Amino acid sequence: MELIGGLFAGLLGGGSAAGGAAAAGAGITGIGALQTGASLLSVVAGIGSGVAANNAAKAEAEEIKFQDREEFIQGKETSTALKEELMRTVSDQTVAFAAGGVDLSSVSAQTARRQAVDDAEKELSINSNQRLQRSLARRRQAANVRARGRAQLFSSVVGAGQTLANDVIDRSQLGSLS
Repeated sequence: MELIGGLFAGLLGGGSAAGGAAAAGAGITGIGALQTGASLLSVVAGIGSGVAANNAAKAEAEEIKFQDREEFIQGKETSTALKEELMRTVSDQTVAFAAGGVDLSSVSAQTARRQAVDDAEKELSINSNQRLQRSLARRRQAANVRARGRAQLFSSVVGAGQTLANDVIDRSQLGSLS
């Protein structure tokens, strides 16, 4: 109110030259206060934005971690299915050889069994390696997402500091005008 009253007094000529100078000084102080208020709002909004980005990154990293667990479970299920398939294959071969009158200790029966086991082991190894590669990629992705969130938070704090520094500089320049 003092600011508005001083400005009106100066504009209407109701005051002396000293009153006009006081009004101008009050105007600069009022502008500085408004500028400081705007700067503080900008700082709070900037830091809030950084905090929100960091929290979003943490949530995204948790989702990636969850997907990694799901991938692990699916990989275990695939491994179990491959082992069950191996047992069926060996059983079917044994029955087929026995029904055909082939001695189960013969070279051809043993070779067929060994080939089935080797094939299953290769499939299990491939499945395990692929699962590990996907898991490592997801962990790396989650770490990158968390790092991005921290960087955004840091950037918002630095930006807030810059805003405050600019406000101090601007206020000191306004003070030198009065």
